[in-house]
Amino acid sequence: MSKSNEIEKLLSAIVGENNIEIVDVQHVKENGDWVLRIFIDKEDSKVTMNDCEKFSYIFSEILDKSDILQDSYILEVSSPGLNRLLKQEKSFKRFIGSKVRIQTHSSINNQRNFLGQLLNSNNGIVTINDITNGVIDINFVDIKKANIETEF
Repeated sequence: MSKSNEIEKLLSAIVGENNIEIVDVQHVKENGDWVLRIFIDKEDSKVTMNDCEKFSYIFSEILDKSDILQDSYILEVSSPGLNRLLKQEKSFKRFIGSKVRIQTHSSINNQRNFLGQLLNSNNGIVTINDITNGVIDINFVDIKKANIETEF
């Protein structure tokens, strides 16, 4: 299990109790320092600065009591932003109707990158109306990366 997955698992109980979803966890070394980025979202409303501050304090306290991170680190807690990452199947269900960009591990109809409207997510299958090839079903386990695609 990766360090990011361990951290997400450790923090999952506290976020569930607070109607917060961990969208992504990144534990990376930048300019000689370890940086821990935790992206949070709320189903019923937008993440505020107060939410980020509150959960930064809570996450820091939990992480400091655990033995997951041995080295010092910089903790950053923020919202996932406009081009929100989609990692969990429930996130796909939440954003049905949105424009998404999906990259797969292997080719589907000679294509690995898809862009279009998210039509459905059910029983491990994500359905997208791809701008190139029309309606495509993609197994959730075949998705390498998926994001909301913001239109301006």
